[in-house]
Amino acid sequence: MAGASFKTVGIRYDYLHAERLQVMPQQLQVAFNINLVIGPNATARGEFVEIPFSLVATTNPSIVNVSIRGALMVQTEPREAEEIAKSVNSGKAPQFVQAMISQYVLFEVNLLLKELGIPPAMPVVPQPQQRQGGGGPLYA
Repeated sequence: MAGASFKTVGIRYDYLHAERLQVMPQQLQVAFNINLVIGPNATARGEFVEIPFSLVATTNPSIVNVSIRGALMVQTEPREAEEIAKSVNSGKAPQFVQAMISQYVLFEVNLLLKELGIPPAMPVVPQPQQRQGGGGPLYA
């Protein structure tokens, strides 16, 4: 799986729930507790693999609760789809699966928190910029 190449990658949200339990007081330090569970019921059908996930995010003190359930869908070679499903079902989701799900879901958590007027759970860190004129890639 080290040289994995995917034809398509997508995410499906089956359940989104965000609830503000109280108005957030000014200057209050809030700790986010995020629990992301990947699998274990991954299914491979031909060249598609569907990997379910669930996330629960709470705060301490109790200000907000967020719950998200869904699935990551990956299209790849049939043999690789079987390997990915087997690895997820054994409790050892590949690093790239964890990274993809985390990226999509944490973005969604921050979007829901913004709608509730709560500061983001994870600060967005800008990519470093390269100087122009060097002919190399530019990052924004």
